Amino acid sequence: MSGIYLASKSPRRSEILKLLEVEFEVLNYPHEESVPFETESAYDFAERNTKEKSLSAFAYLQENQKKILPVLTADTIVSFGGKILGKPENKDHAISMLLELSGQSHEVISCVSLGILDISKIDTVNFNMNIVETKVFMKTITAYECSKYWDTGEPKDKAGSYGIQGFGATFVEKIIGSHSNVVGLPIFETCKILEDSKINYWLSK
Repeated sequence: MSGIYLASKSPRRSEILKLLEVEFEVLNYPHEESVPFETESAYDFAERNTKEKSLSAFAYLQENQKKILPVLTADTIVSFGGKILGKPENKDHAISMLLELSGQSHEVISCVSLGILDISKIDTVNFNMNIVETKVFMKTITAYECSKYWDTGEPKDKAGSYGIQGFGATFVEKIIGSHSNVVGLPIFETCKILEDSKINYWLSK
């Protein structure tokens, strides 16, 4: 098996799959992002959200009679003190989140899933998935720095209002764990999923 769909509009995830020489197509399909339940843990939310993205993708493929291939989905969230921090609604919200993370450590949690449709079992989707956590330590950030960072445009689509692969890296003192996880797609774990599912990438070609 070779080709897959990437059910994500994230350019960072596309870049990583291109780097790994995976044959893939970005799948643009309608999906409304979930919000965490009141008592839902970061891990449970990431897993649920990733599965829901995959199921929505397969429903779209079937409804539109498109070619069925395995679907790779991922969800990356920021957790601070047990609270899930999503994407900022506006500048003030972004600054508020960054000031909350300032001088503290937080967790970045990604769930990666490859869904494969089994039509022999009444359209059952089998999931090969992994959840990865990285601890991130931020320097003390001033409100001015947060405002200046917002003006770069980088925080607008990022959970926790920062991206480690851009200007946001200047705020990160150190990490413990996977760097690519914080970017949005943990490479080691993604390759393990591809290997287990017999999906070709650079090492298996």
